[in-house]
Amino acid sequence: MYNGLKHYKVIIIGAGPAGVGAAVALAKQGLDSILIIERNKKIGGIPSFYEKKKGGVRTFIRWTRGGFPVFGEEYADWLNKKLIKTGAEIRLQSNVIDIESEGKSIVYVNPKEGKVELTADAIIMACGSREKNQAERGYLAGSRPARVLFGKQLLNFLNQGELPFKKPVIIGSDLIAYATAAKLRKAGAQNAIIVDIYNSPKCSFFERLYFRIWCKPDYQGKEVKSIEILGEKVVSGISINGITIPCDGIVICGDLIPNSELALQGSIKVDIRSRLLDIGRNGQLSVPGWFATGNILGGFHGAEWCYFNGAKVAKQVIKYINI
Repeated sequence: MYNGLKHYKVIIIGAGPAGVGAAVALAKQGLDSILIIERNKKIGGIPSFYEKKKGGVRTFIRWTRGGFPVFGEEYADWLNKKLIKTGAEIRLQSNVIDIESEGKSIVYVNPKEGKVELTADAIIMACGSREKNQAERGYLAGSRPARVLFGKQLLNFLNQGELPFKKPVIIGSDLIAYATAAKLRKAGAQNAIIVDIYNSPKCSFFERLYFRIWCKPDYQGKEVKSIEILGEKVVSGISINGITIPCDGIVICGDLIPNSELALQGSIKVDIRSRLLDIGRNGQLSVPGWFATGNILGGFHGAEWCYFNGAKVAKQVIKYINI
């Protein structure tokens, strides 16, 4: 029936909060034969990149534990412990390179096994999202000289104890941007200038109040229509409304776009312009047996929301495969 391929009841693509939440909920319902595939070398998704360090900035809120903030690495460790208890099989450093939606099959590769093809009764896409690049944002002009980084690239520097610049401009104004400003200030940079095309920041007032413990960024957004990055080999500043703001580094962060490339490749319905999946009730996709959870659904959601959304989608998966 399955062409001799190894078969699972459920395959989950992505081991961030949403993927782990789905695996935990499935296991609690007595489901076995679960495989979770993760392209990184550790469990936890984005939180796993925020290392715990003395004097660092805690940016992940455990709402189920009284709203206590923790380091992303601590949250990822908690996710890992929850996942191990499920008994699910785990493939780390494994990239899904192809899917066949009607047959509910996937192909992944990793250094140890090479190329592997599998099938499942149901597949959950918990692939997360990424920050939009300059072209996708539509309001960023200029080239991309040295010292223009995305959020994850900046984290790599800070985790190694390196501060790539001291006078930063941050493009984007959601929670990710303000968390980035706090991390830069704590690492020794000046208070960042945050720039966006909205009259007020997308980050909520209470979230901004929390980050004032570490930083007091200057927000520039009123009547901004476009932002030009200045500099040839190395960034020298930005230009907004004809005014030059000098800086020695830029972080482009927030403003997320779903990682829906696999779905598009497998003929699952995706809106080409927004990259949003065509999602039915409770995470069901356009092809039966395929589901989505977490930040791949669009917009920005915290780790706790993604974890419980994964659990919610798992209930629909259980109904689908008639456990």
